[in-house]
Amino acid sequence: MICKTALLSCLTTAILTLSMVDAACAAPPAVVAVNREVGLSVTGNFQDLTRNIGRHYSLNSTVFPEDNYQSQRSDRVHQTGWTPGFRADAQYMFDTRIMKHLYVATAFTLDDGQIEYNNNVNWHVQPASRAAYNDHARYKFGENRSGINVTGEIGKGFLVLHDRLLIMPTIQGGYRAGGRDTFTAYGQGYVGLALHIDYAITNRLVIRGRAGWAQFLDTHTYFSGNNPYAHDSRPEWSGDIGLDYRMTGRIHVTGGVRYTYLNYGRARQSLSNSFWDETVSNNGINWRNGVQLRLGVAYQL
Repeated sequence: MICKTALLSCLTTAILTLSMVDAACAAPPAVVAVNREVGLSVTGNFQDLTRNIGRHYSLNSTVFPEDNYQSQRSDRVHQTGWTPGFRADAQYMFDTRIMKHLYVATAFTLDDGQIEYNNNVNWHVQPASRAAYNDHARYKFGENRSGINVTGEIGKGFLVLHDRLLIMPTIQGGYRAGGRDTFTAYGQGYVGLALHIDYAITNRLVIRGRAGWAQFLDTHTYFSGNNPYAHDSRPEWSGDIGLDYRMTGRIHVTGGVRYTYLNYGRARQSLSNSFWDETVSNNGINWRNGVQLRLGVAYQL
């Protein structure tokens, strides 16, 4: 009798122990699992940078009045095209004794390739005796564009709808650089906020969304060439939609699209030469639209 009681006690203890182990080792909710990954993706990056540049020049000389004239020039520049690249990212969600579902992440993207440069120029000169200088021209050629972007995020997730929906606000910061034939020029830091929303359609398939605002601490507004005439802090807005599908216990296939918009604002410049009574005024407004497509694989931590 004692042996049966002891045996029953041992079996009960073993079952309870196994239940505790199973509970501890139970797979996390799908919306949590997709936030515990290290991934690598190939990307296609579309950019459309538009610049509207206006220039007014006036020369009024009492010494040589026959040389007096005014000119107005307008340039509309489009730099547009697709460039290939890759994206490496790591994200992790964890619990502490005080808080659950804390989140940290980092991502690095790089792209490099040829885009198309278009410039439409209109030039009008007065008086009529100088009409021969009036001009309309269009320039079109290809140029290399390169860029890098490093981003970090920290946040806190909230599970709802029986652990099928994760809502997570985050703080983001990062650094972007690049330009014509360079990965390092025109570096810009930024800080901002983002909101992640992940929804598990099934235990394997999760649809992922993200909306972000990032304030660039120093942007350059150009009138022509690569000579900046204005520095300003400007916001960039972004939106993401993506899918994460668990192929095996640890291997996931990921993909998505991101849209970004940055308005550089308006810049003005005025120069004068009192000796010749010469004045030059410039104004310009620039904005950039971007789209990134990505497809890759990730390993669940």
